[in-house]
Amino acid sequence: MAETPPEIAGLSPASSISGPRIVDRLSRSERVADAPTLLQACWTADQLRGATDDRRAKKTASDHPLSARAPLPAVSLPDELRRSIRSVKPRNGEKLVALTFDLCERSRGISGYDAALVDYLRDQRVKATFFAGGKWMRSHPDRTMQLMADPLFELGNHTWTHANLRMADGPEMHDQIARTQVEYGALRERLLGSKCAGAWGDQAVGNVPARLALFRFPYGACDARALAAVNQSGLAAIQWSVVTGDPDKRQTAQAIARTVLSQVRPGSIVIAHANGRGWHTAEALPLIVPELRARGYRFVTVSELLARGEVVAADSCYELKPGDNLRYDRRSRASGKR
Repeated sequence: MAETPPEIAGLSPASSISGPRIVDRLSRSERVADAPTLLQACWTADQLRGATDDRRAKKTASDHPLSARAPLPAVSLPDELRRSIRSVKPRNGEKLVALTFDLCERSRGISGYDAALVDYLRDQRVKATFFAGGKWMRSHPDRTMQLMADPLFELGNHTWTHANLRMADGPEMHDQIARTQVEYGALRERLLGSKCAGAWGDQAVGNVPARLALFRFPYGACDARALAAVNQSGLAAIQWSVVTGDPDKRQTAQAIARTVLSQVRPGSIVIAHANGRGWHTAEALPLIVPELRARGYRFVTVSELLARGEVVAADSCYELKPGDNLRYDRRSRASGKR
């Protein structure tokens, strides 16, 4: 577990430094230079680096409940960002690819954090989008704030406890979405209220989006009702076009790399995991990133990708073809869990 920066606890800063529409985030995610960042102001290099043990999941009986139901105000979403977004057709055939990593956590356990994966992305200055569960954020507040503060990365909503929203009733669906929005807002407030962020003034506020604007359905499962609830909350539902299959323990780094390198196209969205349940994903990245760069690809966040071309969307949610994830509904019915 990462050590909480002294300044976050109300002491001295770790170092000294001298709600929005999706497309409005471009200035933040594109500001990746050698100048000092909010991330560097609030955490030392050693605090950002993780340990192998960070990946390990833990069992717990706690669901980290909130004291009251969270409000979920209606937010306008452009028509082109509605439906289930699977990829983008970049203008002029620009070779862009979005790497995405899910940070899932269910009700009876604490998932891990793949520090090696995140370290590699930072070392190689690879932009990426992380879809975090609200409970995962609650269990990993320091790591969540680090991802918030890093101009390479952006965060999206992945429900509170990785619920299959196709099987959820209205109140549960609301809570799964809204509680995650609220958790992000609370951690953002904590980060911006810290001394190190205070030294940045208004610039720190502008560097961390006021709300999550992207959403990923757990299991890639949705129906018209769930899609409408997500879109009415101002969230763009992001699926994928390339599946790494990294939750399978038998999937090797070489197999992950072969899948990505053979299937990626301009505007692809790649799904993987960074919660300790993505097997060999960190080892696969050094096989993927240099090769894609050699082919002329550039890594962008999902928000950047959406702003750079024509959205490719579907009316339903699925892994690779319509109906291929119905097995998750059957498992939910059999276990009595959503």
